[in-house]
Order: sequence, then C-alpha cells, then structure tokens
Amino acid sequence: MRKWASIGLILLLALSVVASGCISGENSTGTNGEGITLVIVTRHDATIQYMVKQVFLQSDIAKQYNIVDLKFIKVPESLWPSYIEKGADVGWGGGPTLFDDLYKANYLAPITDEKILNLLGNPIPTELAGMPMIRKDDNGNVYWIAAALSSFGFTVNKKQLEKWNLKLPEKWEDIASEDWALNPPQYGIADPTRSTSNTRIYQIILQAFGWEEGWRIMTLIAANSKVYMASDAVRDAVINGEIAAGNTIDFYGYTAMQQNPDCVYVVPKGESIINGDPIALLKNAQHPEAAQAFIYWVLTEGQAVWMSPDVNRLPINPQIFDMEITDIYAKVIFKGENAGKTYGEARPALKKAYDDAVNAQGIPFDDKRALETISALQYYFKATLVDPNQQLHNAWIAIVTAYKEGKITEDQFKQLKDELTAPIQFKDPETGKVVTFTEEYAKSINDKIVKDRNFQDQLVQEWRQAAIAKYNKVLEDLQKITG
Repeated sequence: MRKWASIGLILLLALSVVASGCISGENSTGTNGEGITLVIVTRHDATIQYMVKQVFLQSDIAKQYNIVDLKFIKVPESLWPSYIEKGADVGWGGGPTLFDDLYKANYLAPITDEKILNLLGNPIPTELAGMPMIRKDDNGNVYWIAAALSSFGFTVNKKQLEKWNLKLPEKWEDIASEDWALNPPQYGIADPTRSTSNTRIYQIILQAFGWEEGWRIMTLIAANSKVYMASDAVRDAVINGEIAAGNTIDFYGYTAMQQNPDCVYVVPKGESIINGDPIALLKNAQHPEAAQAFIYWVLTEGQAVWMSPDVNRLPINPQIFDMEITDIYAKVIFKGENAGKTYGEARPALKKAYDDAVNAQGIPFDDKRALETISALQYYFKATLVDPNQQLHNAWIAIVTAYKEGKITEDQFKQLKDELTAPIQFKDPETGKVVTFTEEYAKSINDKIVKDRNFQDQLVQEWRQAAIAKYNKVLEDLQKITG
C-alpha cells in the first residue's frame, strides 16, 4: 500500500503544473503557456470521473481557462492530506465529515470567485432541513460548498425479505429488533473508520435517540449485521441478495433500484437528515483560478452528471431539472437519448426524489456536536462493535433463541438484552480510572485519539477487551439461567 501511495505521489508531482503568477485575464495557462491539468482528489467513482472528463473538457469554461485535462486521484480519506500538501487543486466528494476534518486541519482555501459566491442562497441553498450546505469561518469566508445532496437510510431487497419472513423496515428500531436476529445475518453495515456515510448514519442515530439509547440501538443493529469494509460493498450485497438490507446513502439506494427491481431505498421516518456532499479549493492548489472555474461548472452545468441513470444523485442546484439536454450531454450522460428534453423530463423519478428529500422532516441535527465526537465515535464503534462482532452476534443470537424456545422469561430476556447493550466499563489509559464512554468523555479524547497513536492503541485495545469480556459474561449469565 505504501509503495502504491508513493508512486501516486510521484505521478501527482509530475502532473501538477505551477501557475504563472496571479492570473487576472480570461485564460489561465501553465508555466510554458501549455494547457492546464487540474488535479482533483476525490471519493467519486470511475463512472463519475469519466463522464465529468468527457463533458467538462468540451465546455466553454474549460476552453476559457485553457484546462486541457483533469487528473482524478481517488484515494482513502487518510491519504488526502499527502496529495493536498503536494499541490492538488480540488477536493470533491466524500461527505461533510471528511471536508470538515480538512477544514479544521487547514487543508482548504477560501473560495473567492464571485461567480461562485453569487450562486449561494439562490439557486444553491446555504441550508436545508437544518443542515449546512456550505462551511463558513467566523469572518464569512466560504471553505466548502455542497455539490450534491444526500439522505441516509437503508436499502432492502424485497425478495430476500420474503425469503426470511421479514417485514419491510421503516425505522432504525426495526433493524435493532429480535426479528433480525438471524443466521447468517441479513443486515449489512460498514466499518465507520472506512466509511464516511456510515459514520454519518451512526451520528444520526445518536442524535435521534440520545447518546446512551443510541448506542444501545447501534449495538443491536451491529449484533444483527454482517460487517463490510466499505459502504459500496453493503449496497452490492443487497443488490445480489447476499443480505436482505443494509445501511446506504441515498444514491446507493437509487442505484440498487436501477440495477435490481426487487430493491427499494427507505429513509427512516423522522430519523434521518439531508447532507450536502462538498467540493472545495485546496490550500496548495497550483491553479486556484482554474480550479474555481471548475467548481463553478460543477455547481451549474456540471449538475447534469448527477442525472445519469448510472449515477443517480440528487443535485444541489435545482435549476438543472429545467435545463435542456444538449447533444454532448445526451451522448455522455444518457447514451445518446433524451436530446432536447429537460433533465426533469428525462429523470422524473429523480426529480420526485429531490422534492421528497428537500421537503422531508429530518431530525434536529447539531453538526457542531457531531464534529466534537466524530473520531472517538469511529474508533469506539470499531473496537466494540466491529472487531468483536462475532462474539456480539453469538451472544445476541443465544439470548433470542433461548427466549423463542421458552427457556427464559420475557423479564429475563429484557434483563439480558439490557446487559448486552449496556455501556462498557474500561480503564482510562491516562488516569487509570474506570469510566464509561459518555458523550463528555468522547469529547475530551476526540482530538487526542487521532493525534496520539500510542494513546489510540491503548484505548482501542482497552475497549475491545472490555467489550469481549462483556459479551462473554452475558453468555455465561444466560447459561446460568438455562442450566
């Protein structure tokens, strides 16, 4: 992995062309008058990259700023700082969690292009359903802008639901119920240390139900789940019928519905939010003016890419639905179809999904509060629910089986369930005191768990061992009851 990352960095340096001075004219050129190659660090997949490259390089904006190529660098979030330091121009896609982390670490530059700033408010909302669609500092400088919208829920495979005699889930509590205590697990989740969308889902659950009850619900969801290393793997497992349902961001759900008519995307009623998926100018951008020209294109004409049946994302700029599809966009986005129609006419289901999303009743979500515990949440979830997932699953299945077979009473079932989902007790590496993972404790360690690797390793090991001990004790208590 390090070898390939090093090769990627070398390629990036070779591709980055240093801009010549401050450009105030219509064109932005390389040091030798050559065309510009913009370097874009992204989480967007190859389909989006291909379409964007095909249509953008033929646009008037690309010609005006002498942008002759786009170099996409798709790497995990942990590698973004390396590419930013080496001079990548634009960061695009990956969710607000990633971009807020970059903002806090001073990896983003303020957006100064007046054409972009004039879009804010109308047609691009600065807030939707109580969630920010831009990130500003105290001086009003804008550091990222949502380029697309996202909601969060689960995608289900109706055929698999029928096979396992499961009802269509409507809320997170449904997934946390004993109905989903199955072998093999029929629900899928992703490791939050490797999925920003699943991290956001866990943050939503914590704010929808409160800290302690939220962790109890997530513990049972994890107990009913197969854990995947990436969010797209969860989606694919649902599409293929490997599992009956799984955590997904909305566009993964729409894609699943396109690929398999048995699939349906569900937003938990009153238990989700609308997120903006950002685009930003990076702090060491080699071509800041050309980079901002590209950002402007993404927020206007480039919104067409989300309309592709192979992409299925909700736009941030609703004006796209009224725009006419030109020949080049018809060729690239719709495989030659729909020229002359509006995007709304070509994608009425996506237009309805957009209307439903912006009018949906989301939970009151405190973005600042979520940021204060994000890293602690990710590592605690991994240590207590991902790493010992088999032990957790086994304990929960044993409790449910004993209850269904009449070996324990309803009161005993509730008692064991509460014991299984109770906060673990662990020794704090710094103080030596036995504590629990409260929200206040999570805030107190949030920064240190990222910056101090030794502290992180000690704490994660302590959490993991304490979680395993708890799950084993629940099994022992069950065995004492049943004999």
